[in-house]
Amino acid sequence: MVSKSQLAQRIAARGATPSQAAHALDAVLEEITAALAAHERVTIVGFGSFEPVARAARTARNPRTGETVPVPATTVPRFHPGTALRAAVEGGATPPGPVGSLADGYASHVAAEPPALVGGTAVPGTGTTVAKPAKPTKAAKPTKADKPAKADKPAKADKHRGKDAKGKKPGKKK
Repeated sequence: MVSKSQLAQRIAARGATPSQAAHALDAVLEEITAALAAHERVTIVGFGSFEPVARAARTARNPRTGETVPVPATTVPRFHPGTALRAAVEGGATPPGPVGSLADGYASHVAAEPPALVGGTAVPGTGTTVAKPAKPTKAAKPTKADKPAKADKPAKADKHRGKDAKGKKPGKKK
């Protein structure tokens, strides 16, 4: 789990001072929160979108007592990941670089070659990272279509062979 202060440290590792990184992170989170509070949708291309969604009033049940409790209508934030974020999480790909004119406006605050942070830890002052060992991938379970077909068994001449009249095999007597 990555905390807010760890995110600020990772941003600072890209060339900003720790206070600039913390201020930038706080500003972004405050603006997203303000937009959602104003019932606006926030879309960050490649990352995803945040939107406020209304939940209707409903009746819930208290699991301890079993009594029903009315839950009032409310508005909650919902996040939909973008295609680049989904691809990075699914395939472990590195995230895309700066998007559009934002990179030009902040070029003085960002190092020329920021270290890659996905899959490793940035080494301050060197512009390099220490890679984490790769996790082994899980093999997919075989489906019925993947399994070879069983050979048909030859039909038996007498299906009751070796059994008595009651259908039981004769056993050893003690």
